[in-house]
Amino acid sequence: MSDLLENDSIAANSEEALKQTGSLLSAFWEGFLNYLPTLLIALIVFLVGMLLARLIGKGVNRVLGGKKLGRAATSFGKSLVQIIAYVLLAVICLSILGVPKASILTVIGTAGVTIGLALQSSLSNLAGGFVILFAKPFGVGDRICVGDAEGTVESVTILYTKLISLDNRSIFLPNSIVTSGKLVNLSQNGKLRVSVPVTVSYRTNLDTARTVLMQAIAESGVDSKSPAASVMVRELGENGVVLNMFVWVKQEDYYRAPLLLLEHAKNALDAAHIEIPYPQLTIHSDNA
Repeated sequence: MSDLLENDSIAANSEEALKQTGSLLSAFWEGFLNYLPTLLIALIVFLVGMLLARLIGKGVNRVLGGKKLGRAATSFGKSLVQIIAYVLLAVICLSILGVPKASILTVIGTAGVTIGLALQSSLSNLAGGFVILFAKPFGVGDRICVGDAEGTVESVTILYTKLISLDNRSIFLPNSIVTSGKLVNLSQNGKLRVSVPVTVSYRTNLDTARTVLMQAIAESGVDSKSPAASVMVRELGENGVVLNMFVWVKQEDYYRAPLLLLEHAKNALDAAHIEIPYPQLTIHSDNA
């Protein structure tokens, strides 16, 4: 008899639990249906906002490009405006979903402080991006050296500067490093000077050697002619007289120019029978 009563109690409890579960699911489904229009509106606003953010980015790109601020400034301005647009879009969508604006602003402020503390280096990169934007130490297409990194500037974003090296590698430099250290712009003044040393024997007439080397410079095809190239004595070395060929070349010839000048100098000196000395050791013997 007690077993039957116990089974009836379990069945009654199970039935009550099923009724409560059904009520919860029904309430959830009814709430979802009531909230669905708001959710759809927020989704539509989000999709339209993403499209507008892209169009705004293109508009900023067109406006800044038309003002001839440089491709680096244009790229930086576009990325900055798009990020601001995305943040505003997130605030609008959350407001549509019913999240109080005060709560949104509080969360954004708290998140901003937390992210700022966690990403101090990124904030310094952002500040470095503004320095590049307004100071304009280089532009897209310029060849620069930053520390041991060297390459052609391909783009400047709010956090990184992208370079393409001579061997076609992509180099991403944080903007804080670009602006805080030594920066060399190889392209800003149009032409660059290369200095190529050549050693001749002490027995060589310097005027003759200078004439031969000037002819080699002319035949190399890298001399820009203005300013004029020159050949001057650099030092009196251990094995001979070191002459320097100073040649102004175009930016695109900067790396191949020394190689071509050395090749033409060697051929010209050989043709003129001018000795290129090599290390020698002279031993003096004192016979008593």
